Parts: sequence; C-alpha cells; structure tokens
Amino acid sequence: MKIANIVINVVLAAAVVVLFVFQFSGDEKKEKDGEHAASAVLANPGEISIAYFNMDSVMANWDLYFDLQQELSQKQTELEADFAGRTETFYQSVQDAQYKIQKGLVTRAEAEQLQQQLGTEEQNLQGLQNQYAQQLQEEGMVKNRQMLDKIETYVAELSAVQGYSYVYSYAFGGNLIYGDKSLDITAAVVKGLNEKYQEVSEPE
Repeated sequence: MKIANIVINVVLAAAVVVLFVFQFSGDEKKEKDGEHAASAVLANPGEISIAYFNMDSVMANWDLYFDLQQELSQKQTELEADFAGRTETFYQSVQDAQYKIQKGLVTRAEAEQLQQQLGTEEQNLQGLQNQYAQQLQEEGMVKNRQMLDKIETYVAELSAVQGYSYVYSYAFGGNLIYGDKSLDITAAVVKGLNEKYQEVSEPE
C-alpha cells in the first residue's frame, strides 16, 4: 500500500508539471502534446519504475567518503597544531611582559606599548581561530557538494540503464518509513560508486 501511495503521488506530481509547462507556452501543439503525455502517464502508472537507496549506508561504505574525511581530519589537525603553536608563543610574550612590568624593567610608556601590542596579538589570534574554523567548514561543505554531485551523476547513469523513472534517497529518521526491499538499490549504488572511484584513483 505504501508503494502504491508513492506511485499515485508521483503520477499527480508529473501531471502538475505537465500542466505548468503548457500554461506558460503559447504553442498549441506543445499544449496538446502535454495533454497527451499527461493522459498517457495517468493511463499507465505501472510503467513508472521507482527505486531508493540509503544515503547513510552509501556514505559509510563509499571509499571516496572515507578518504575525504581523512583529508579533512588531517587538515584540521594541521590547523590546530599551527594555532596551538601561535597561542603558546603569545602566552610566552604575555609572561615576559608581566615579568618586565612587575620588576620595573621597562618604563611606563614601554609598559603601555607592550600591553597594546599584546592586545593586538590577542585579537589577531581570535581572528585566526575564526578564519581556521570557517576554512574547515567551507572545505567540508565543498567536499559534501562534490560527493552529492558524483552520487547524482552515477544514479542518473544507473537509472538510464535500469529504466528507473524516480530514485529516492533517505536517511535514518527521514521521510521514508517503509520501502519494499526489492526496490532498494543501496548495494548497487555503493558498488558502482566505488568502482568509479577506483578507476580514477588507481595509477595508470
């Protein structure tokens, strides 16, 4: 029953798309063709082929996802180490300035200059911390978009071969509550994506 409901919803959505197209078209022939197409879809819902895959499982078993996660983790480690080194240098400068001021080893003007300099360095550190965080976030978002693009491209190729009209993805807690296991192509998507990644990553 759930699959039947999905089919009906897809059919209705397709009909709406067709109506939208010839609503904004002045070509009567296109309008008539659209009507015939809508009638054909409504008359033959059994010709619509639907499949789905679990996005969580794809990501967990995709070699490219693992490698990109490793790259991001390595980059994060490098930035954290760089920031920690700069922070340690700043703290040493603070301690040195405090020692000189407390011991009276600098004039009042020099003490004020040291304090201003340390204040500037502290602001620079805070700015650098934000910069590194934004950099990691942006790189993560770009890599996610790259992976989604590869998934969409492969699923489109797979659909052309298998004749799927619609392919849905879902994650745990998402909208898909139940799906016939015969329509689940998760394993095929993982296998195909890994094969394509191996083709690109293997040295010639």
